[in-house]
Amino acid sequence: MPVCPSGHDSAATDFCDVCGRQLGAPAAPSAVAVEPATVCPSCGEANSGRFCEGCGYDLVAGGAGWSAVVSADRAYFDTVSSTDEDIPFPAAYPVRVVRLRAGEVRIGRRSRSRGLVPEIDLTGPPEDPGISHLHAVLRTLPDGGWTLTDAGSTNGTTINDDPAVLGADAAVAIDDGDRIHVGAWTTITLRADGSR
Repeated sequence: MPVCPSGHDSAATDFCDVCGRQLGAPAAPSAVAVEPATVCPSCGEANSGRFCEGCGYDLVAGGAGWSAVVSADRAYFDTVSSTDEDIPFPAAYPVRVVRLRAGEVRIGRRSRSRGLVPEIDLTGPPEDPGISHLHAVLRTLPDGGWTLTDAGSTNGTTINDDPAVLGADAAVAIDDGDRIHVGAWTTITLRADGSR
């Protein structure tokens, strides 16, 4: 196994898996060997190696993983709203991108009384009143894919253009580009890094 100039073992033969330094390059003087900490753009943790110790983000190549793009979706709103409801479509709603960590990612609204802070926090403003505090859960699969489970939400969860509401606690496989609809107008689009 190659060893980089900073002393890290590396499976790669061109650049170090840990710090990204070129293998075969002369060792830096010991006073310069410690590189300054880099703040991870995904989770905010300070790191000195190539990969974030908190979330695995590749600080050299720009990451590896998935993101959730949260937006107000007029077309979805128009399909679920009825004339009796007094829920207006928001005049402005900034698109947000949430980097997803492997494991379990909860979708919902913060609740201080329950001590709930979901990883995809859909607390406003503007606030979609149709979103439960714990609405749905994304989970990673061993192959790197994702499943989506409705967590028993009040108003249900749908995927893409299918009007069928997911059954509570039934995991459904989802993929890059799939649109998760929750609440009255919120859509979460799953994106693999590098996709558009």
